[in-house]
Amino acid sequence: MSRQICVMGNSHVAALKGGWEDGNAPREDFVPTFFGALSDGMATLDIVDGKVIPRDSKAADFFRKISGNSGGVEPEKYDAFLLVGMGMFPAPVFNNYRAFATPNTRHDAQQFVSDSVIAETLWEGIDASMMMHCARLLKRVTDKPVFLAWQAFCSESLFDIEWRAMQMQPILDNGDQPFVRLMMDSVEERLRGEGFEVLNQPEETLRDGIMTKAEFSRGSVLFRAENPKAHRENDVFHMNSLYGRTCWNRWKI
Repeated sequence: MSRQICVMGNSHVAALKGGWEDGNAPREDFVPTFFGALSDGMATLDIVDGKVIPRDSKAADFFRKISGNSGGVEPEKYDAFLLVGMGMFPAPVFNNYRAFATPNTRHDAQQFVSDSVIAETLWEGIDASMMMHCARLLKRVTDKPVFLAWQAFCSESLFDIEWRAMQMQPILDNGDQPFVRLMMDSVEERLRGEGFEVLNQPEETLRDGIMTKAEFSRGSVLFRAENPKAHRENDVFHMNSLYGRTCWNRWKI
């Protein structure tokens, strides 16, 4: 019998949902059920009458509609849980790069700090994210594996947006992609210490280590139960069903 996987998150669930539902299922060893909410709806996720569901009524309605389930998540029915999006992204590393150099970066900046300062800044954001709220909630109701997936790096199409190009180009010019990875590794160590398992972006979807190839973002769609519309053309955050399918084929769950 195939294992049952509960997938939860925000709009980034759309890529995995499309990757599973578009065409033949990419795996036969498990079957996912998709849950989620838009915006900050998952921040209200809670345990209500033994089920996991957002307390916000609008978020709860969307949560049910996405899954086709009239209720919430019944933890005992699932063999593993997969959480995606919801702030699991190294934004502070990118945002602080130009202003702060460290012993493991190769650039000059106005301020020089220890690696731990940037690592701690990243962890503070992850620690307070919707991802960790939901992940820790699940740990209260299940002893099954809980997988946390990093949100995909922005599409290489970001170079069409001037300020994003200005933020990314110095990292590439200085060859500081390993520093971004080092900071992410520091987060993963803490997450594993809490008993979570971490899933990274598949290698074949990466460009220069810290961006996503455009083919995996082009044509991404909104997170909806039926007939989802495409994102705006310059959306660089959301991935498409090809990305989702690649994740299903590569991730060890």
